[in-house]
Amino acid sequence: MSGVVATEELHPFQPPVQPLELIARVASDLEEAGLRYCHWKSNAAIDRSATGDNDLDLLVHRGDVRSFTELLSRLGFVRASKPGSSIPGIESFYGYDVASGRLVHVHAHYQLVLGDDRTKNYRLPIEDAYLDSASRRGLFALPSAELEYVVFVIRMILKYCTWDEIAWRAARGRRAAPSRTESHELADFARRVDDVRAASVVEEHLPFVGAELFAECVAALEPDASIGRRIRAASRLEQSLQPHARYSRRADRIRRIRGRLAVAAERRTTGPRRNRLAGGGAMVGITGGDGSGKSTALAALGHWLEAEFDVRLVHLGKPRWSATTVVVRTGLKAVAVGAEGIARSIRVTPTRRLASAVETYRPLLWLVCTARDRQNAYRDARRYASGGGLVLCDRYPHPRLRSMEAPLIASRTSDGPDNRFVRALIALEERYHRSIASPDLLVVLRVDPEIAVQRKTEERPETVRARGAEVWNIDWRGSRAHVVDASQSEDAVARELKALVWSVLA
Repeated sequence: MSGVVATEELHPFQPPVQPLELIARVASDLEEAGLRYCHWKSNAAIDRSATGDNDLDLLVHRGDVRSFTELLSRLGFVRASKPGSSIPGIESFYGYDVASGRLVHVHAHYQLVLGDDRTKNYRLPIEDAYLDSASRRGLFALPSAELEYVVFVIRMILKYCTWDEIAWRAARGRRAAPSRTESHELADFARRVDDVRAASVVEEHLPFVGAELFAECVAALEPDASIGRRIRAASRLEQSLQPHARYSRRADRIRRIRGRLAVAAERRTTGPRRNRLAGGGAMVGITGGDGSGKSTALAALGHWLEAEFDVRLVHLGKPRWSATTVVVRTGLKAVAVGAEGIARSIRVTPTRRLASAVETYRPLLWLVCTARDRQNAYRDARRYASGGGLVLCDRYPHPRLRSMEAPLIASRTSDGPDNRFVRALIALEERYHRSIASPDLLVVLRVDPEIAVQRKTEERPETVRARGAEVWNIDWRGSRAHVVDASQSEDAVARELKALVWSVLA
């Protein structure tokens, strides 16, 4: 089998394209395993599916579902779904194409489930006929043009022509009509499909729809079709499909309206919902000295993942202050200012001792507050990951680190006060850090301190050199941390990090 997608049978004007390696592997493995499947829609742009620009929309015979999911698992795909939006008979899988560094989305259908994106209320019970009509053309098995055309028309009517969809879009100043890509697809069908054969397919496989209603649906998709005509076609089509619906028309309409309102509210508040991993999320810690490229690496990972998944960035090096920390730090500052003022006004030994004690213990209390905030940030991140989200941590505590993201009170008081209060602070700080377990993946960005100094020109060289030297000099063998050479180019580091992250997820 050639690795190039042949599109001449469908579109003579389109040149062959080179598919992503992972997508070519999926297609070849499906063929080799003899699984009954086809790429069931959007085949006018099949080249975009081959290159990963579009999803792979695969219809898979129910008898082959187990073999299909095992095949995807062997290729490193993982299940994912948007919270509260799972549809029976449909699953999403994501894989990582190493060569391109891109994510590949397989949208698997085990039933032909159609309708509004929020409900997918209707099933067309023609899966066997659809798959029987499929033949290998280029990279994928594709259905017959007539069956694909019939399903396309029904999809467009249910998607754009219901009265509530038309009213919703009109309220937002938009017209409920197929997109430019979908209009091109419809025009492509008009060139390739014979109307008589399409009507025959409807009568044979969808007699409850019938050729007359199907013709009305086709007419309703004409650019000059009136709103009334479009609404009537959708209403009649929904009525004919009721025996194959999950909900009544009224219940489906209510769900659609609620879904639109919920999506609009989310976009104004938390942002659109993205996928969460069915097998559970993960915490990824990225640590390294200043100038090692942590911020750049995290930005690259975040941009790569957040297009498809729920991703949260957490800074464990400088955790967000809690309300308790704000109160404590504000109070300590007020006490320090007061003690210093008293010492200047009343120059006696007790006032000087008070000012000195405040100056000694104030930074220790700050460290305890930081440790507590770090524990709280970790707790929230772990909960988020347990719900299927992905957490990217800027810095992460590790037992081999001594000056970064580590308990510091004991070392800072080794030559200072040794009393019950200090020992209590040491114990509290260490307890907070002990509650932070190892991440699912810890990456150490290791770079020569002198290179770090050259990169981090906005900070004092001695500080950058010292922090970089700690990471550089540690022997990370046996630590379960993955060490990445951060002196490489940004692209090389990003590729290595993507492969590491996906190895944890898959």
